Amino acid sequence: MTRTRSTDAVAAFIGALVSTLMLKGASFGHAPWYISRSSGLVAYVLLTLSVVLGLMLSARSPRPLLPRALAFDLHQFLSILTLTMIGVHAGILLFDTYLGFGPSEILVPFASGSQPLLTATGVIATWSLIGVTASFWVRRHIGQRTWRRLHYVSFASWLLALVHGFAQGTDTHIPFVSATYILSAAVVAGLLTYRIGSRSGSRTPASTPPPHAGPGSRESRRLASRAASD
Repeated sequence: MTRTRSTDAVAAFIGALVSTLMLKGASFGHAPWYISRSSGLVAYVLLTLSVVLGLMLSARSPRPLLPRALAFDLHQFLSILTLTMIGVHAGILLFDTYLGFGPSEILVPFASGSQPLLTATGVIATWSLIGVTASFWVRRHIGQRTWRRLHYVSFASWLLALVHGFAQGTDTHIPFVSATYILSAAVVAGLLTYRIGSRSGSRTPASTPPPHAGPGSRESRRLASRAASD
């Protein structure tokens, strides 16, 4: 994905939010409620796919399903698309006359009078995702290591989104929807376990050089270099 396309996606996200605020007060019947429910589920699925791709990239599998550059671009694109769908999910509620949400309810944690704790999980997840996604554009300035550490926040964001959708979503009782939450949780948990295991396994040889690898040998230097890169 090129930088121009990324910029266009961000501009579309901001434009959607601004347009939503400008149209506040219009009446659309029950449509906002249905749109919010569907876009929220789509946003969660997109977020899960983004997290899965991120885990696959960090695990450094010897046989990746996608070329690394393509997987990274897709990971970034999915993050932006997730935020766009979250913008629709939250912004459309401004048109819901039954809930009566205002900008503060969808932007400020615990400001909602309707299930404030569960609503806050969605708001906090959104703000943290905005921060993680924005880090794509400042990666060169903050350094690769800081950028990777910042990306750990995405796991908390995903978990908050899971809690928000599963506990507060009105469609959780539908078998397909509940199965989506359960399956996605199992996939992310499995990949995270694999990632942790693969990283620990890759560090074991570096921390325990073989007997024939002396301090100045080529093998010793190779292992030290590998440990430093990890």
